[in-house]
Amino acid sequence: MLTWIVGSGGLLGSALSKHVQEANRFESPGFNWNAHELLTQQFDEAIKEFQHQAGQEPWCVIWAAGSATTSTDVPATARELSTFKHFTETLRNHAPQGPGIFFLSSSAGGVYAGSSAPPFTDESEPIPLSAYGQLKLDQEQQAKEALKNTCPVIIGRISNLYGPGQNLEKLQGLISRLALSAITKEPITMFVSLDTIRDYIYTDDAAKVILALVEAQQKNAISNAGKNQASTVIIASGQPTSLGYLINMMQDVAHTKIPVAYGNHSSAGAQARDLRLMPTNAKQAETLVNTPLSAGVKNVYLDILNRYQLALSPR
Repeated sequence: MLTWIVGSGGLLGSALSKHVQEANRFESPGFNWNAHELLTQQFDEAIKEFQHQAGQEPWCVIWAAGSATTSTDVPATARELSTFKHFTETLRNHAPQGPGIFFLSSSAGGVYAGSSAPPFTDESEPIPLSAYGQLKLDQEQQAKEALKNTCPVIIGRISNLYGPGQNLEKLQGLISRLALSAITKEPITMFVSLDTIRDYIYTDDAAKVILALVEAQQKNAISNAGKNQASTVIIASGQPTSLGYLINMMQDVAHTKIPVAYGNHSSAGAQARDLRLMPTNAKQAETLVNTPLSAGVKNVYLDILNRYQLALSPR
């Protein structure tokens, strides 16, 4: 199955790329995400090349791209949605002839921020509180509408991703920021209460779940040709963790106290206090989501430490 990972350079995309054999990966040229007109032209060319390479063979497109965070404003999320619309509509018009699948990586935290009665399941009503959460919900609807006559669509509402390689320039990735604070001794500012509960999933584990979902859907699509259904799943560890517990865990790993400051941020109002999640297909999650939080946190710490030391090394 020819697999195209859009956003292969990101945290999730790079993990997915490691688990897809090189011979089965579609390698698109780099995209200029900051220039809309050029980007749409690049999309058009890449999609047509993907159509050509896939031919009549099974194919899959995994959308793991996106730069928005919970603090991103409406104009920026509108541009990101416009980009996504162009991609899905062009894919619809130039889809390969073989059986295909479209997987969209969405955000459980974004879409369930205002929802009630956790732990949330794939049947819980999504109520976003931020432009970011609304963007994710709009992308879900766009994918289902644009591709309903093209291929099955899987919406993966993913919990808080973490792992080596996090982009530290984004105002997210708490585990990576805690690691950096432990190393630099610079205070980390917390904008929410330490009893705030989140679900963390290691990137490699999330990638394995996604590819298992794609493989299962591909087998189903071949045996049920013409039935292009959309499904929504929650991809999470199912293990609730408070921010206070996370800070203590990082301090144990780094063998140092992390300086914590408290402040206010406009995005804090869009943060739910309790984001416990119930992963779809809990048995599969137990099998594939097997990186203990302590081990994952240590991997992130060592990655940040290595990057920090390399930055200080003479060139």
